[in-house]
Amino acid sequence: MPITEPSASIEAPGGPTVATIGTFDGVHLGHRALLRQVRHEAEARSARSVALVFREQPRAFFNPGKKVSYLCDFEARIAMLGETGVDEIVELEFGLTIQKLSSEEFVVGLRDRIGLEALIVGPGARIGADQVRVEDLASPRSGGTGPGGSGVVSGVEFIAAPAAMVDGHAVSSSAIRKAVMEGRCESAAKMLGRNYSITGTVGAGEKRGRDLGFPTANLETDFAVTVPENGIYATLATVDGATYRAATGIGVRPTFDTDGGRTIEAFLLDFEGDLYTKRLRLEFVTRLRSEVAFDSVDELVEQMNRDVEETHEVLAARFPGR
Repeated sequence: MPITEPSASIEAPGGPTVATIGTFDGVHLGHRALLRQVRHEAEARSARSVALVFREQPRAFFNPGKKVSYLCDFEARIAMLGETGVDEIVELEFGLTIQKLSSEEFVVGLRDRIGLEALIVGPGARIGADQVRVEDLASPRSGGTGPGGSGVVSGVEFIAAPAAMVDGHAVSSSAIRKAVMEGRCESAAKMLGRNYSITGTVGAGEKRGRDLGFPTANLETDFAVTVPENGIYATLATVDGATYRAATGIGVRPTFDTDGGRTIEAFLLDFEGDLYTKRLRLEFVTRLRSEVAFDSVDELVEQMNRDVEETHEVLAARFPGR
């Protein structure tokens, strides 16, 4: 099996193991519930709990021409997975070799490589080039009806975990990405268990905000991050260990003659200093309004003042200590 470690300090675990597998984009509440089940099952079997992680979404390989975005980068995923208490985190390299493996070949490879006893996955998961649904292989005690009622393939038990639910809807990375892209910050936060955030480096930008009296930090992202819908957002900006309230605009700046490229620009309230080249994290709390074109710069400045005031009011009410 083409298994590689995310760092040289992590070795492929010896068996017996109970594992789950996925991209774990966002490490949301559904992922955390799944990992708790993996830990409990491993403890019951006196085995080690393992998270097998794909750096990239497998669908990026199957549909190379389709744009794929992420809720967080790989390093952030690894860090958050480590916080769940799982014993081992192992990166699975999704290349041509693994793409061609059947579900049985895949499971046998894991059994032989890491002593896999049980594989626990969430709803809708499929494995192998034959795209077998794990629910069809799951053990009867988890609600599934495996072949012959055994739920065991090549000595490995399959267990289908129930979906985590929020407001009557199943939690998933795709549902969170959809909420983010539609600007529904509160919905995304409920499923993530935290505010959705984007981290990047502050670039030079065009300094247009400074000329208008609102010097903004132009955030440049490092990977194909999921960007919220165009508009103005009340956000929390963290830089150099300090957190500030910030009004953040995402869009193409239609009031000005631009190239149409999207930007992420944050105006940090009560901040003084130079942010250029610094690392900055933006937490998206709520969307204040959509992006609109104004008839004049004066009208834009008036609206920006209202946006800053509303940002202060919203964040002061929700986070009085921040």
